[in-house]
Amino acid sequence: MSDVGIAAPPGRKWLLSAHPAGFWFVFWAEFAERASFYGMRVLLALYLVEVFGFQQADSGSIVQLFTAACYLTPILGGFIADHFLGRYRTIVWFCIPYILGHLILGYFRTEFFLFLALALLALGSGTIKPNTSTLMGMMYERLGKGHLLDDAFAYYYAAINLGSTVASLSLPLVQVHYGYEVALFIPAALIAVSMIVFVMGRHHFPKEALHWRREHKTPERKREERAVLARLIGILAMVAVYWYVADQSGTTWVFLAKSHMNLELWPFGISLTAAQTQGLNPLIIILFTPILAIIWRKVDVARGKPLIPTDKMIIGFVLTVAALIIMSMAGGLAGTGRVSVWFLVLATFLITLGELCISVVGLQLCYVVAPQSMKSQVTALFLLTSFVGDTFGAAFDQLYGVVGNGVYFGIQALLALGALLGMVFVARSLQRRELREVSAAAK
Repeated sequence: MSDVGIAAPPGRKWLLSAHPAGFWFVFWAEFAERASFYGMRVLLALYLVEVFGFQQADSGSIVQLFTAACYLTPILGGFIADHFLGRYRTIVWFCIPYILGHLILGYFRTEFFLFLALALLALGSGTIKPNTSTLMGMMYERLGKGHLLDDAFAYYYAAINLGSTVASLSLPLVQVHYGYEVALFIPAALIAVSMIVFVMGRHHFPKEALHWRREHKTPERKREERAVLARLIGILAMVAVYWYVADQSGTTWVFLAKSHMNLELWPFGISLTAAQTQGLNPLIIILFTPILAIIWRKVDVARGKPLIPTDKMIIGFVLTVAALIIMSMAGGLAGTGRVSVWFLVLATFLITLGELCISVVGLQLCYVVAPQSMKSQVTALFLLTSFVGDTFGAAFDQLYGVVGNGVYFGIQALLALGALLGMVFVARSLQRRELREVSAAAK
């Protein structure tokens, strides 16, 4: 998206009316799709335990493998959209297995249909994932509104987190009062709404030219691409560790909350369900994204130079280690009893700030470092960090209930500390490499 950096006309950038009409079809469709996905996922871990009778460790492993699959299928979605269907038709057509997955999950109670439903959901959500934002970017560029893309992506990110927050906080209450069948029907209805909204907006989306070509790469181009991958591989490995521990919040954190936490937010008199605790993450993202942006600007001014991305990522890992230490303390102090849910709230706050420092900053860094010919590949590799992290997390979940809760989260704290130290080493290696390249260029 080469036009992102173009300055906006004075006084126009902030006006919502300056955005294309098609943006609002993307916004509300994304809101409904993410509410659909997270509304289902917030119920999934406990649904597997309470309805299907899985042990908590096995339920955690299934949920993390499912999450991993959702970050592998975007590669398929990008391939199909680029060469066969285009982005708009890929989004609409793959809403069908998405809807079927929700319906099967809610109404069939055998393991065959359970895994069929999860496969359809991973296929639908993952295939759609890389195409919605790309279609939006193409629309802005075709209309000559590339200068509005920064704002457009901010609103788009808001739609994701608003949908996630609303669904994560409301659907557990629906489940408590009306049962899983009704609660899991709502995500099916939401993805159907998302599909309808996209179809209604079809005349606003750009025409797409499909092509199939095998690009010939020169030796110089291959060397450049290998150098980029060598530069980023350490960062990608550390980000995978982050997702491994962070995505435990949808499994083992929920189990700990249900079994070993008093879920009343004293002194406010507000009670949460264990599943609702997952809604804190998107809510914190909505509230603290602009606050963190202000903090970064103030830090840059105070230092007299910008804080580099790897420094922000190191801060993110420090916050992640602190979050896991708190979870380890909660697990250890609870024993066979209960502790306050404020332990989990504080840990969620810290690990979510870590996400804003690691995931958002890391994705931007990878995009900037990659040459134009590799930006899609590098973005796909960044998404694959979630796949790698959650796949490992599925195996690690088998320890839950085997070792004490304090030990379980303590091991994760140590692994996060290892990732922190690894990130420090990677950052210094990158700095030394950049200094060598600058020195070589000066000779």
